[in-house]
Amino acid sequence: YIKELKQTIKNTSSGLLESFRGLTVTNEDVSYIFKYTTMYLE
Repeated sequence: YIKELKQTIKNTSSGLLESFRGLTVTNEDVSYIFKYTTMYLE
């Protein structure tokens, strides 16, 4: 059962990543990322 579950999770994550490949990033997306992301430079 665990082996089947791992395979299902792997297939789902692969499909999700593949769906992101075709998306276009908009200015609104970039603004959202900048608003909710913190970078620390050392």
